[in-house]
Amino acid sequence: MLYPAEYDITILQNATWKGTFRATQNRKALTSISIATGTPTFLCDCHGFSAGDKVVFTGGTTIPCGITINSIYYVISAGLTTDAFQVSATSGGSSIAVSGTATGTFYVATPLNLTGYTVDSDIKGLSDGASIGTFTPTITAATDGEFELALTPATTAAFDTGRYGYDVSLTAAGGERYYWLTGVATVQKTYSRN
Repeated sequence: MLYPAEYDITILQNATWKGTFRATQNRKALTSISIATGTPTFLCDCHGFSAGDKVVFTGGTTIPCGITINSIYYVISAGLTTDAFQVSATSGGSSIAVSGTATGTFYVATPLNLTGYTVDSDIKGLSDGASIGTFTPTITAATDGEFELALTPATTAAFDTGRYGYDVSLTAAGGERYYWLTGVATVQKTYSRN
């Protein structure tokens, strides 16, 4: 199952807008993060991971130095149990080293392999549903679930200021379509437009 997300954006008139995103699935809450001598062990009931699986962390209020939210990590065999796992920054590597503490609710998910998928994203009026533009999507790292959305200055120059809605859909080769991301796109005026 894909997890729909909400993310509001700001678009400047007559300017380039780009955003990089990662589609994930099978999200689970971590019950805790234990850090012993700089090595983090992530606790998650019945996580189902095997050594070599790719995972992504999201959430948290305070993030230990050495962990990057929304980056790809690899589960390693060291410390791997039914409810615990450690990760490496590289496939087959050793455990990452961190410092500091972790607070807040953290989640772990697996990246969605976007091979064979198409991405579509439109901007429409919040009240009337009238289309004002379409993002140009590019899948940048299919097996890591990464894609980019972009708008050119020629496109954003035609946008009126205001608040609009947008969404992102991911369609598999077999035709299954998922609305993965939604949000408000606020278009702001620029003063040096020519």
